[in-house]
Amino acid sequence: MRIDVGVSDMKKLMDGIEGDIAGASTGAMRDTTTRAKQELREQITSSGLGTRLANTWQDKVYPLKRNSLTPGGYIWSNAPDIIDAFTRGATIAPTGGRKFLWIPTRSVPRARGSGRATSTRRMNPEQVQAEFNQEFVLRKGKAGRWLAFIAQNRGETKRGALRKVRKGRIGHGAKQELILMFTLVPSVRMPKLLDLNAVAGRWEARFESEFTKRMGAL
Repeated sequence: MRIDVGVSDMKKLMDGIEGDIAGASTGAMRDTTTRAKQELREQITSSGLGTRLANTWQDKVYPLKRNSLTPGGYIWSNAPDIIDAFTRGATIAPTGGRKFLWIPTRSVPRARGSGRATSTRRMNPEQVQAEFNQEFVLRKGKAGRWLAFIAQNRGETKRGALRKVRKGRIGHGAKQELILMFTLVPSVRMPKLLDLNAVAGRWEARFESEFTKRMGAL
């Protein structure tokens, strides 16, 4: 028996096979890229760095709206410098001729402004001095550190920051004390908490197994 297959039929057959392979390849790439991003997020939260930094990890698979025989998965962080510091274990030192890094305590008020970017940022040293209209009281700490205080009465706000004393209260017996606002350190060593290469290698291998599984299901 003889079966004749025309050129158009062969093309349809080949297109169908190519479409199946592209679907399996792109599906495997989307699955493993998403799961790799999730593991990177979990690596951050399990290290105690919080969900806000974890959620800076984002992903996309290219092409965006169609299947491909050679798809690409791209994962990136919107906070690359912070991620890099915790990946390498970098040392952060002051710049611009400064001798110390000023590390704020929870007594430092939030910076004023609108928008999400300013809602969680604490005031810098210059803003604190302007807010309380006084210079810092500096005291020497341990291991080369210095401590910067503001003389105020303690009044906790809902966010835990120090409340500015209202005019006239000091003259009416408001009790004052030195409140620690900043710890001054020569440098900060960021611990190595993240291992990006291990995650990338693990999910690169799993892409192959996921692709094979999808091809076997066709």
